[in-house]
Amino acid sequence: MKRLITLLIWITATVAAIAQQNASQLLKQGDDFYAAKQYKQAVENYQKAAQLGNAEAQFNYAYALYNGEGIDRDYASAAMWFKRAARQNFAKAQYNLAYCYMYGRGVPADYDKALRYLTDAANNNNQNAQLTLAECYEKGVLVGQDKEMSQRWKDKAAGKIKENIKTPEVEEAPQPVVEIAQQPTNPKPTTPAEPAKPVEPVQPQPTQPAPTVIAAAPTPPEVRILFPEDKSYFHTESIKLRYQLLAQGLEKETKVTVLVDGQKQPADRAVRAANTIDVDLPNRDCSITIYAQNKNGNSEPVSIRLIKESMPEELPRLFAVTVGVGDYNDEQLPKLKYTTKDAQDFARVLMTKKNLPYQEVQVKTICDQEATREDFYEALEWLKQEASPTDVCIFFYAGHGFRDEKDRFYFMPYGGTTNKLYNCFSSNDFRVATEDINSKLIVFVDACYSGALMGGNRSAAGSHFMEQLRRTKNGMVMYASSASDTKSKENEDWKNGAFTKSLVEAFNGAARNPEDEGLSTQQLDQYLYKQVRKLTDYKQTPIFMNPNGMEPFNIFTYGQ
Repeated sequence: MKRLITLLIWITATVAAIAQQNASQLLKQGDDFYAAKQYKQAVENYQKAAQLGNAEAQFNYAYALYNGEGIDRDYASAAMWFKRAARQNFAKAQYNLAYCYMYGRGVPADYDKALRYLTDAANNNNQNAQLTLAECYEKGVLVGQDKEMSQRWKDKAAGKIKENIKTPEVEEAPQPVVEIAQQPTNPKPTTPAEPAKPVEPVQPQPTQPAPTVIAAAPTPPEVRILFPEDKSYFHTESIKLRYQLLAQGLEKETKVTVLVDGQKQPADRAVRAANTIDVDLPNRDCSITIYAQNKNGNSEPVSIRLIKESMPEELPRLFAVTVGVGDYNDEQLPKLKYTTKDAQDFARVLMTKKNLPYQEVQVKTICDQEATREDFYEALEWLKQEASPTDVCIFFYAGHGFRDEKDRFYFMPYGGTTNKLYNCFSSNDFRVATEDINSKLIVFVDACYSGALMGGNRSAAGSHFMEQLRRTKNGMVMYASSASDTKSKENEDWKNGAFTKSLVEAFNGAARNPEDEGLSTQQLDQYLYKQVRKLTDYKQTPIFMNPNGMEPFNIFTYGQ
């Protein structure tokens, strides 16, 4: 037995070493193509090396996606590959990922994560990150203003400090100790020329403490966004944004800075009378951030997300999150072999739907170790921030589902365990995370017990879930795999669950009739019902629910 285990370890190590060698060769070939300005060929090599786990190739591939070099620009995929390299402690990726979180490029804007990754990169000796942190501390961006910390990061960038620098914890300022002085008592003077007269005893008066003024600690300014002047969260070319400024009498000396997607606006146009800001806007959805500065410090930055007003001739966009989880931390659950492939296959077919009817398609794929509970939330927050009412969002999950004794459904994230369901992503979590997505949302679930997610005849929790969905602004169209399981027929080699196989086939045109212009939600429902039952010898019936009674619409149009 020991020999067998030793042999398996040796085989695993050998395979890993060969993969690393192949990745290094692909990386070098990509660098050669990049140096020759053959960007498309460079990207192809970077992608292959990245998929083999090479951190530098993952960074290079992400950089190409971010800048649109040799490949279509895709912030969501760029952030995902930056994150994969950052998790391998690759400093350049940590620095670029911090930038993504700072300005909401491909991930939801998150200043805490931006600071965390920026600090990691700086402590991993990335000089750009060190100098950026020094500037942050000097100007009070992301962190409180701290000249000493700013100088320390400058010294580290210059090589004067070798050890890692920890971000100081914010502590409450100690209260000043005030000593109260006693008021002196002055005896009544007597005239020396006259003999002293007996003095009537005087009742002692209580001594009064002298009034003291306790100097209050300087209060930094506070700024709040009230609403756009026209009270609309839709915009065209410019906007008048009203705000409230609290500056303890220092309003005239307070500077208000305006950023659009992280870019500062010209100072001479930033502030108008009556606390109204004139802001020029790009031709896309964007975020406006404002913060205030005066001698007492900096305010916390506040942001508002604005949705571009779509013209009738403009096409909608498609945003999708595809999740595949086959690796769990629970001996009670089987390892699902093909769930990562399911998510990747569906992501690939979605990417072919660019152009008609969508002007843009963005897909975020998270699998296994990338699909933690935190990653679930972040991916859904990305949908919430990016999508507008004219767009379509798709959420796809392939993996194991768990149903507890109260019929509540749980997605099983990476490392999930049925003994610690608080670490799993529940149907209630899903409802809360998706209820503010401002678009049409289609949910595909290829997981055991997913009937509990959608609500069943005996599921009070599921019925409550569905009732909550009915209250959402835009409604949802939802599909799920079998309420019991998603197993395929035995001895089949398609290496997908029956539901995902049917879904991919439908998106590839298998559900098309000669007269159809595109695949509608109604046609997809009918095709999945027939095909899944056929593939499983009529043992499985996929569930379709449309809790808001949305009218059928084309998910995509067929090419000519």
